[in-house]
Amino acid sequence: MKTLIAMIVALGISTSTFAETRNDETPVKSPVSIRKVDDNKVQLLYGLVPSGSILVKIYDESNTLVQKDRIYKKEAFAKYYDFSLLRPAKYQIEVIENNQTIDSFEMDLRANTIEPVIYSKVEKVGNNKFKLLVNSLHATDLSILVYENGQLVHEESVDNVNGFHKLYSFVKLNASSNVEFIVQTQDGFSKLLATK
Repeated sequence: MKTLIAMIVALGISTSTFAETRNDETPVKSPVSIRKVDDNKVQLLYGLVPSGSILVKIYDESNTLVQKDRIYKKEAFAKYYDFSLLRPAKYQIEVIENNQTIDSFEMDLRANTIEPVIYSKVEKVGNNKFKLLVNSLHATDLSILVYENGQLVHEESVDNVNGFHKLYSFVKLNASSNVEFIVQTQDGFSKLLATK
């Protein structure tokens, strides 16, 4: 009798262990997806058998319809969309079946701009002498402008450099003048450096 009860309890425990649902499993991928496959191309993967026509709508960033594509298929399919002839902007792609949006995707075709990473420092090293140090992560063209009390007194350009170090010596500067250096790049970076 004890053996029978032990077997029933063991059977109950093993059955409940097999019947337990697991919450840590990865979710099942959607059979319909849109993915970017190139800088200017997306791919629509439709892994279901469509119950009717599939409508793909592409909108620009001002929510204007750019393209509408109705697809009639009786099996799963894949289709590519090329954005190379469109102007640089953000585009929204929607996949619609039976008046319901199944999937949507946003594609950004705007040019990626690299923020210039520049460290610059100026210090006064003596009467009317200033040391300028500029370090850049990427090689760039520099423009250095020097102002005395708001008046431009020196302008210089340096082409395609990662780093720049120079000692400036001015003869006609007043010792009590407010001297400012401005470092600019062709990328749009600009920094004002004031001396003490």
